Amino acid sequence: AVAASEKTVDLIARTPMNTSYNVTVRLPMSMPINELKGLSPFEEVLDRIHFMVSKAVAAECSFFEDTLYTFNNRSFKNMMPSSCYQIVAQDCTNELKFIVLLRKDSSEQHHINVKISEIDIDLYPKDNNVTVKVNEMEIPHSNLPYRHPTGSIEIRQSGQGIAVYAPSHGLQEVYFDRKTWKIKVADWMKGKTCGLCGKGDGEIRQEYRTPNGRVAKNSVSFAQSWILPAESCRDASECRLKLESVQLEKQLTIHGDESTCLSVEPVPRCLPGCMPIKTTPVTVGFSCLQSGAQSSVFDRSVDLKQTTQAHLACNCNARCS
Repeated sequence: AVAASEKTVDLIARTPMNTSYNVTVRLPMSMPINELKGLSPFEEVLDRIHFMVSKAVAAECSFFEDTLYTFNNRSFKNMMPSSCYQIVAQDCTNELKFIVLLRKDSSEQHHINVKISEIDIDLYPKDNNVTVKVNEMEIPHSNLPYRHPTGSIEIRQSGQGIAVYAPSHGLQEVYFDRKTWKIKVADWMKGKTCGLCGKGDGEIRQEYRTPNGRVAKNSVSFAQSWILPAESCRDASECRLKLESVQLEKQLTIHGDESTCLSVEPVPRCLPGCMPIKTTPVTVGFSCLQSGAQSSVFDRSVDLKQTTQAHLACNCNARCS
């Protein structure tokens, strides 16, 4: 068999009496044939073929020129907070096989963190290259490809960046370079993921689903809902944001009673003792109830939509908590 293109294969069929040449077989999908020419991360032939087929049907999420493209190929601009991780993609089943996190540092550079089982992989730019760490230990490029002792995870150079392969965990590939990144999940993980990249189930009308199950009405509120907030302004990560329900500045009178309106969607705000130095407007839903209402604000229905300010970066004083 000879790969004529990514969609066709030419076969040579032999029998005791005849030999047939150039029997073209059309493939049902585009196959990354080049993976069989040494670009595949695994050396065994069966592993290569399995990897090639899995890659062809994998769902892909990517980021390029400040635009994120979800598994369902819906795009939006991600207004990233400073130094706080966002959940890009994770296995949202009870098994929680993997999590991929993204953050932007103070110099506007992206960092990717991949968590698989007990393994922690960091990818980030440094001195015009991409640095890779496994459980806090830096892996020199001269030691790549690196295969974890479990045998199920491999890291290697790919083009201008670094690629992590863990197909048996549902994470087909995580690629990262100085300008872009992409995540591919196995076909059997479609519909089982969550995060900025979405579920990959083909249902774009509910693409902006937040961690609490609500479907956000805009990409800004959706992206901010996947921020991992800080527990303290002294966190080593330098993240200084928390997610909270915010109060509408004006009180409304409903049926003759003054009502307080609180957002039913979390909004990033600076921790106590910190002041915002970068903000962005975000439109969220508010619920207005009489003072003293006991139900959780995040379970309430939306009464009106208003624009409020979301904090993206903070400056903290010495007494911050």
